[in-house]
Amino acid sequence: MALLVARGILRGDLVRAKGDEGQIAARVRQILAKSFADEAALEAEAERLAEAHARQTFGMDQRRIVRGIMERLARERNFPL
Repeated sequence: MALLVARGILRGDLVRAKGDEGQIAARVRQILAKSFADEAALEAEAERLAEAHARQTFGMDQRRIVRGIMERLARERNFPL
């Protein structure tokens, strides 16, 4: 996927690339990996918060609760999901 993005960047007229395809693909991979790790950390935090309030939400769909908490945290932190 990173290679396809790099090729798109190099073909497009919107950005002037300072590196070759391999360098750009490596940087795209780094950015994607960090984004996935950040999202996983956000989800883990949402799960901890949901667990802390488990008594209040007994009988409710826990996945929906975790998702709602995740969305709220992401909004507060300007993190795109």
